[in-house]
Amino acid sequence: MNRLVTIRYSHYCEKARWALERARVPFVEEPHVPVLSWIGTLGARGSRTAPVLVAGSKTYAESTDILRFADAHGDVEPLFPSDARAAEVERLEERFDRYLGPTARRAVYDDVLRLPRAQLAELLGRDAPGWEKRVARVATPVLAGMIRRGLRVTPREVERSKAMVAEIFGEVEALLRDGRPFLTGDRFTAADLTFAALSAPVIYPDGYARFALPFDALPASIRDTVTKWRATRAGAFAMRIYESR
Repeated sequence: MNRLVTIRYSHYCEKARWALERARVPFVEEPHVPVLSWIGTLGARGSRTAPVLVAGSKTYAESTDILRFADAHGDVEPLFPSDARAAEVERLEERFDRYLGPTARRAVYDDVLRLPRAQLAELLGRDAPGWEKRVARVATPVLAGMIRRGLRVTPREVERSKAMVAEIFGEVEALLRDGRPFLTGDRFTAADLTFAALSAPVIYPDGYARFALPFDALPASIRDTVTKWRATRAGAFAMRIYESR
């Protein structure tokens, strides 16, 4: 059975999970606590980052590679088309992966890492093995500090990240201005899936919240941020993509 090593609430893991589920590729998910996830990812012959897909003797350690694996082994229309739109799909998917993913995460992480200790431990340990949950409860401040340093969650970087999210949302809105239903035309592609999945921390759709915390349990600062991004045309587009998942 294919094995997907994840951090349950990671939006990059959500991207990979979504692609595999859409393609009806069977897999077993193996969720871990951040930082402790290195045991799972390195043990799966990946790097320190999640997701990692283990399929037989092969390892796929990038979310985009997992999307391509889903295309190769699924029974639905591929996420990466081979027609005239192929180059634009790849360009958008790469841009979202490189710029939207890190900045959407950082835009809310400062508030997330300030959650009450018990609530943050619950999020970090979501669906992880029992011993990892226990470590998360005991070492919450240590894990939070490591995440803050590793992801460069500083006031300056948070503001720069919010500006980048706004820039990318503006680019998406410009694409949608002609009334097209999807980013590259009339069908769903890797560009749409990647944009929706990697926007999840700032639009917080129900399909993503099930892997994190209930929306009503979030602090007002995060709810206000989410409400702002949902109100944009790009945010509404991502919400629609989630609802039709």
